[in-house]
Amino acid sequence: MEHILTYAVFAAIGLVATFVAALLLCFKLRQNWVRQIPMMLLSLVGLVVGAKLFGMISYESYLRSVGAEITLKKLFNNSGIVFYGGLLGFYGMLALLFWKLLPKKRLGWDIVAVSTPLFHGFARIGCYFGHEVVDGELVWQPCCYGVRMDNAFCSHFWDGRLPVQLMESAFNFLLFGALLVLLIKRHTSDRHGGLVGIYLAAYALFRFVIEFFRGDEVRGGYGVFSFSQVVSLLILFAIALVLLLRQKGILHPLPPDPYDPEVDAYDLFRKPVEEPIVFLNEDDDPKGAPDAPQHSDSE
Repeated sequence: MEHILTYAVFAAIGLVATFVAALLLCFKLRQNWVRQIPMMLLSLVGLVVGAKLFGMISYESYLRSVGAEITLKKLFNNSGIVFYGGLLGFYGMLALLFWKLLPKKRLGWDIVAVSTPLFHGFARIGCYFGHEVVDGELVWQPCCYGVRMDNAFCSHFWDGRLPVQLMESAFNFLLFGALLVLLIKRHTSDRHGGLVGIYLAAYALFRFVIEFFRGDEVRGGYGVFSFSQVVSLLILFAIALVLLLRQKGILHPLPPDPYDPEVDAYDLFRKPVEEPIVFLNEDDDPKGAPDAPQHSDSE
């Protein structure tokens, strides 16, 4: 029996693309990549834990809605993973690491916000094309969600379903491009920061709408909203609350990024420039260059 997990393959491609993009942005914007990239790698632990935890929570809401028995073992073994959980787990662990270890926090968060949609875009492609080959026969996995629609557009896709995964993938790639343009245009350190909020707000709005067309009942929900719609609303509420508290002066944004003298040591594409030593004769006027080394005939 041969198993080809397309979702895992595309997720791996997305991870590689994300970290390559983050590394190139560190070089381009002179960010300390020796600190940023390892912290992003370490935060993948939070991604895995958060994705599984949210999967268990969403599956519990589904079991509760159908009146099924709920046990911790059943939740762990049968639940899948949820992107929102991985995202918040990843960002939460990054926040702890950046707080103590990253000098340029604003720029660091902007780089993370820009590179995140790359992973999600590729992962959603894998979600749509997710399949296994069992004894030579192609078997679709149940991750191919999307409501069935009897129209010419949906007839071109699997089982006549709306390709919500491909639509979400396209949105993430467009969001990546828009955030990248915003980041590159912000040349000064005091203008860095804020792209995480833009990314979260944009994706939360999109996810709230697209959830109406997913037909993903196994993810559970609360009332008329799905689990992901509830999370989207909470994220939008949190962003609005932060903006309100900042407007009132209760909550202050991150200070502008300080000058990081170590950044040149980690720039692989620029050789350090050595300042030439200036030797002054006895007759030269040293005014205006008090720190320059002097040379005399008696030496």
